[in-house]
Amino acid sequence: MACVLMQGFVLPQTHDGGAARMKSVSIPRKISRDDLVAGIAALPIGIVAGVTGVGGGEYRAPVLLSLLRNVRWTIAGNLLAGVLVGISTALLRGALSQPFDTLLLAATMMVGSLPGAYGGAVLARRTPSKWLKGLLAAILVTTALRLLLFESPSPGPFSFGLEQAVLGLVVGLGIGLTSGLLGVAGGEYRIPALILIFGLPAIVAGTISSLVSLPQQIVGFLTHRQMGQTTRRTLRLAVIMGLVGVVGVGLGVALLQRTTNVTVTRILAFLMLLAAARIAWEIRSPDVTEDPAMSGASSSRDAEP
Repeated sequence: MACVLMQGFVLPQTHDGGAARMKSVSIPRKISRDDLVAGIAALPIGIVAGVTGVGGGEYRAPVLLSLLRNVRWTIAGNLLAGVLVGISTALLRGALSQPFDTLLLAATMMVGSLPGAYGGAVLARRTPSKWLKGLLAAILVTTALRLLLFESPSPGPFSFGLEQAVLGLVVGLGIGLTSGLLGVAGGEYRIPALILIFGLPAIVAGTISSLVSLPQQIVGFLTHRQMGQTTRRTLRLAVIMGLVGVVGVGLGVALLQRTTNVTVTRILAFLMLLAAARIAWEIRSPDVTEDPAMSGASSSRDAEP
């Protein structure tokens, strides 16, 4: 049987002269530098999420932004990774075993967060990228200062009523809007609201926050994807950060009983200030969707199998 050499492959030739159909061989994709950076960064972020109950979106954002060089891709990827981290945080911290009144509050906040997440995702598409980056940096700094200056009152018994239902809808709507707009879970704002407005203990507030964040992040991600703001590279990096983050969440929950609130607060504030500085630096760099010269290079990278 004759052979035909084609692009480095030797193909057996049939008797009628046609090359036999070669079965496609799946070649494992090599782990890239960006994959390693995303995975390494995701582990400590997951630990922080497990200890505090926050989703960690503010800490993933500068990592994804430095790798993707596109704020809208960053938002979509951050939401997807946040879903994976949020599911593991809620389950490992026992969100479903909370008192019934607390779960009613969580459900009310979920209802309010869904239209907020959708509206935030739509608004993100119409807002200039530098504005989004600047807003994200400002929120990070504000949150860091809040963590350093914030003192929670002594929690009391919680009962769910009409007033709590209305407040839950309003708070859920506002934080859902933030989630869809910036691609974060919003735990840094939801947890203080649960403590200050509803009087929940800090650990319970973090647990409920991780549960409430799931629907709004799912809606936000699906909306961004429907508008064409996700790429294969975005999805790959988001899944890597999400799965490694799940491992970190497990470690963080194990450390939860050995960590003081003061220590956690200072760590969060420090990380947020670092993230804000990184985002502020990125504002000086053009978004690939707004710079034609960079757009082609980014598209070619994303086209990799």
